[in-house]
Amino acid sequence: PIPRREVPQRNLPQEPEQTEERRLTVERNVPIDSLFMAYHMCSHDHPDYYAFDILSDLLSNGRSSRLNQRLVQQKQLFSSIDAYISGSVDAGLFHISGKPAAGVSLEQAEAAVREELERLQQEPVDEQELEKVKNKFESTQIFGNINYLNVATNLAWYELLGRAEDMEKEVDRYRAVTAGQLQKVAQSAFRKENGVILYYKKQIS
Repeated sequence: PIPRREVPQRNLPQEPEQTEERRLTVERNVPIDSLFMAYHMCSHDHPDYYAFDILSDLLSNGRSSRLNQRLVQQKQLFSSIDAYISGSVDAGLFHISGKPAAGVSLEQAEAAVREELERLQQEPVDEQELEKVKNKFESTQIFGNINYLNVATNLAWYELLGRAEDMEKEVDRYRAVTAGQLQKVAQSAFRKENGVILYYKKQIS
């Protein structure tokens, strides 16, 4: 018997669209250099949110993902690299972070990542590769909902977003993403003027 209370609507100001690339180089007492790249992306209630999530999985979810295959295993330009999204109720960022291999400069590392992003902009994702990512997401969702705590957490999250019942539609929304939509989102998001680049460098004493 908890009484309902009226929660005031939060009208937060929206960040204006970024019109030029932002760069920063920072030197700190750290063991190795790191590269951080971020691109502005939409909020969870936008149809392209699912495309962004799939793009992050294509790039770095598992050993067979593009960044791990090409930049870590084949070209050995990175010792580790990751791509993930932080978009939720509000608009967020598409993050790429990595540690270049010994002898590889941050400039070389960035150029290699940009090459992979341009590939997504220029070439549609192969249907088999896309299907593999969708299957992995679906299995994660299904097995995750075996746990009662996960189910309760997810129900609360989707109720916060609008309707708890929408949890059941999540897999279908990922399934609906096409290779054409991925290419279009990549072309829009991975523009130079939409990016934020940080070189986190090892301080030379």
